[in-house]
Amino acid sequence: MASKNYKINIAGKTYDVEVGDISKSPVQVSVDGTLYQVEIPQSAGDRAAGVQDTVAPKPVAPVVPSSAVSRPSIPDSLDDGVVRSPMPGRILSVNVSVGDTVKKGQPIFILESMKMENTIASSIDGTVTSVHVAVSDSVQHGQTLAEITKG
Repeated sequence: MASKNYKINIAGKTYDVEVGDISKSPVQVSVDGTLYQVEIPQSAGDRAAGVQDTVAPKPVAPVVPSSAVSRPSIPDSLDDGVVRSPMPGRILSVNVSVGDTVKKGQPIFILESMKMENTIASSIDGTVTSVHVAVSDSVQHGQTLAEITKG
């Protein structure tokens, strides 16, 4: 059986998904170039009759390490003073305002992603020139959160 390609939109982000042969489990699934093995559970009676369950698949360990997959990388922050989100999530805390002086390593945002809190710190010493997000905003990977001028 040939693989099928889909474009799936989740929370405003579109993913390219390729689903391999579903006649056997695990099924190989590629999401934006990252490969996964996905188990499709079957009941004993259905296995004997050759019928697939319609239970949603659950992802298991990736087939290839993420370092082997080529995808664009957006650094969390550079020495250019632009503070970027390291992953998609929701802003829990904004600890700076425009005009504040910050030190390298100072926590400036708390980001919740996958039920974990992540501290986002300043990558340089300087003055906050703009803050682009507020508490409870949803952000995407690489999105600019704030700008800091070296000083």
